[in-house]
Amino acid sequence: MPYTGPINNPPATGEAPFWEYGYIPSLPMGIIGCVAFLLVSGGQLWWFVKKRGTRSVHGLFFFACVTEALGYGARLYTHGHPFSGMSFLLGISLIQVATILITAGLYKSMLTVFIILDVVWVLMQIAGQYFWASAQAAEIVDDTPMFALGTSTLIFLAGNVLQAITTIIIFVFCFVILKRSARVLAITPPETIVPHIKPLVAQIMISLGLFFVRLIMRIAEGAQGAYEKAATNEVYFGVFEFAPIFLIIVLWAARPLRKFIFPLGHPRYHAKASAQEAAIASSVSGTGSQSADHGVKA
Repeated sequence: MPYTGPINNPPATGEAPFWEYGYIPSLPMGIIGCVAFLLVSGGQLWWFVKKRGTRSVHGLFFFACVTEALGYGARLYTHGHPFSGMSFLLGISLIQVATILITAGLYKSMLTVFIILDVVWVLMQIAGQYFWASAQAAEIVDDTPMFALGTSTLIFLAGNVLQAITTIIIFVFCFVILKRSARVLAITPPETIVPHIKPLVAQIMISLGLFFVRLIMRIAEGAQGAYEKAATNEVYFGVFEFAPIFLIIVLWAARPLRKFIFPLGHPRYHAKASAQEAAIASSVSGTGSQSADHGVKA
């Protein structure tokens, strides 16, 4: 279905000739997005600053929160300036770029190729959405777009489908790891201290499942069309875009990576404690031997 909303023709400098979201982003959704991600970023910053060993993961989650908050800030600006082209581009770019940081944190320990693929797929989605808007604007002002509306939709749809496939592959890897680790842990002596592998992999799989829900909604948007119900209803955006990403961040703030990898604390501190205990034992031993020598001399 073609765009049927208000027209701004001729557009002023920096403005689009139509509502590029297909609707005016609501004020409550923008405020909730900004405040919620800034609040939950505090938990990620705490783990990043205070705990060694997992800083890279929580650092990625922290910057993802900040990027998401900036994206929702751009949506807030669009609420007051519905024809603004720059705020639309910033809104769609920042909110989607933040997902690169989140997925990088989820499978940072895996092959770098998956992070590279994720960057490519997200850039395709951003390009597809931008070309959507450009094609629609060109149609309104009788200009020639870089890509036709149908081609732009296919680019956006392909980026989401390929990212969904990558997510499924990672999910399968996690499932295999979960199964094999269960067999290994079954024969591990009970006194052996090992990372909490099963809860960690389960949490990663839950996060991937939430992320996959978001992708399914975006695929539905591309399949329906740029300005059909799925793409122009902000309730769907809040439920399937905001909520899954927010829940992932909350989950990793409440159950940080270090609790799984270092169940008894970071090994560095154990090494220091062991060294101190050894020094104390050596000191006590030396004092005892000196007392014995004095007794012999007496």
